[in-house]
Amino acid sequence: MFTHAQIWQGLDRLAAAKGYSPSGLAKKAGLDPTSFNKSKRLSPEGKPRWPSTESIAKVLAATESNISELFSLIDEQPQAPLTAQEKTEIAHRAAEILIQTKSVLFNAREPFSYTSGNKGPVYIDCRRLNSFPKERDMLMRDGARLLAGEMGAENIDVLAGGETAGISYSALLADRLKKPMIYVRKKPKGHGNMAQIEGVLHEKNGAENPTNVVLVEDLQNHGSSVKIFVDALRRTGVNVENAFVLFNYGIYEKNKKNMKDLGITLHSLATWQSVLEVAKANSYFDEETLSSVEAFLNNPVKWQEQHN
Repeated sequence: MFTHAQIWQGLDRLAAAKGYSPSGLAKKAGLDPTSFNKSKRLSPEGKPRWPSTESIAKVLAATESNISELFSLIDEQPQAPLTAQEKTEIAHRAAEILIQTKSVLFNAREPFSYTSGNKGPVYIDCRRLNSFPKERDMLMRDGARLLAGEMGAENIDVLAGGETAGISYSALLADRLKKPMIYVRKKPKGHGNMAQIEGVLHEKNGAENPTNVVLVEDLQNHGSSVKIFVDALRRTGVNVENAFVLFNYGIYEKNKKNMKDLGITLHSLATWQSVLEVAKANSYFDEETLSSVEAFLNNPVKWQEQHN
């Protein structure tokens, strides 16, 4: 027997799969455009309001779907918030994959040069993960689970990939979550319609219930690119309060302040700390390297002063 939340989940996912917002789906079915708005799914007293069988029949007919297709879009169990232990397991699983695919590297003897001009004993390249289908699938499974658990899948309307590394991961996550996907350029293209956002932002649900967009990037360091993408999206009138990255550096206080000032909650699979924990637990690197990396992560400014 399906629950109230599951039936609405199925309708939301059917709408997204057919290219509609919930209100757009209702309108397509000949219903009042506000019939499927999230604000109407509970009564003023907090009691659940269910879609009628007539409404569901009209939706299926309008979208040329059948009841089996609707049921296939419903999870057996709505995703509950993750426990602290589950989050740790996800972080360590992601860290293991990053190390095994050589997407993260440690080198204390010959530090890496960064675009800032500084050097450090750690380096990450999340783009490599696209080339490892098994590992990539595990990361996307955990990413979808993390977002659904922390936000609620019903509160995610669109996934937006940031140019360029975030595009592939937003597409993969959108496919798992059965949500529309768009991507955002760093600046408007210099020809054609001069668009900065590519794709379709479907009909809004009204000023009181705007489209919720989750920005997706591969990693987060200082957060400068996030602001560019978030500002571009917000100019369209959508709601952007969450961002997802595979990897968050997590070592600079400035980054945390930037996200707070921008009004963004950052969701990530792994950080340098979780990578270090896995590297130490499995003795992936020698003690000298691990000690140097730990010193860098604890105080990158001091480490750079000593080694630059």
